[in-house]
Amino acid sequence: MDTKFNVNDLIQEGLVKKKAYTEGKYKGLSVLKYDRKVFFSNLWNKDKRLLDCRGIVVDENNNIISYPFTKVFNLFENGTKVERDKEVVAVRKMNGFLAVVSLYKDEMLVSTTGTLDSDFAVLARQFIEAEYPSWKPTHGFTYMFEICHSSDPHIIKEQYGIYLIGIRQNYIGSNLHEELWLDEVALEYGMKRPEWGITRFSDLTYNSNIHCKHEGFMVRDPNTDEILCKLKSKFYLQKKALQRVGKAKVDKLFDNTDDFSKGMDEEFYSLINFIKANYTKEDYLILTEQQRSEIIFKYFEDKGDEF
Repeated sequence: MDTKFNVNDLIQEGLVKKKAYTEGKYKGLSVLKYDRKVFFSNLWNKDKRLLDCRGIVVDENNNIISYPFTKVFNLFENGTKVERDKEVVAVRKMNGFLAVVSLYKDEMLVSTTGTLDSDFAVLARQFIEAEYPSWKPTHGFTYMFEICHSSDPHIIKEQYGIYLIGIRQNYIGSNLHEELWLDEVALEYGMKRPEWGITRFSDLTYNSNIHCKHEGFMVRDPNTDEILCKLKSKFYLQKKALQRVGKAKVDKLFDNTDDFSKGMDEEFYSLINFIKANYTKEDYLILTEQQRSEIIFKYFEDKGDEF
């Protein structure tokens, strides 16, 4: 059963970019992605179809070939809320890059957000084929994997590998259940899965603020499997604030430390002092993001903290 997805009007309005392949093995396919101004100007309410333009792949007749996750907002972003007492499914959010896999003309089609032929798409295909040589996607379904690879470092150090994080039915767009589908598929083919569990949302928010040392959680409704929100951990956000900093923030880090530290947990105060004691402003500014990550990782490791 084919499902049409036509956004020609949004393309004409400049809200969606269409990357069309006119030759080669991807001839006839197009990847649809929202324009940067949709993100930066927060234009999501212009048309709900924009939420699906995150690398969705269609053929020349606008039939959906790959259907990645619909955009999900962070908690409180654009009015996103979840009742405190609501029972939710909390899935650990892995800190890698997304690979989207489906079947096209009986061949595995691998894409990343916005493209079928990027270096990351090639890397994902090679990694998946090497790790799961006997696996093949089922027609009419889209599989989402988080790729954690040594060549692509992120804010949080993850165990390298390929994690199955979602399966979607193309013809109705629904996400399949964690336990009944994703865990079973992963078990059959030896795939990695992120940790997940069912909890009260208020307990989850407490955990993300106090105990969580990874990126955070994707929050689902246990009855409908709808993804309700992203919940980023306080640790991740604070580590990101020290790792991904430009000149203005580096200036504040070294020259106005008290102001820079506002809102950070006390465990980061000693790290900030460590950075100031061992690096000049100029030295820290020219470090790469990965070099800063290694400094932060080693600091917590030397302290004996779990990281």
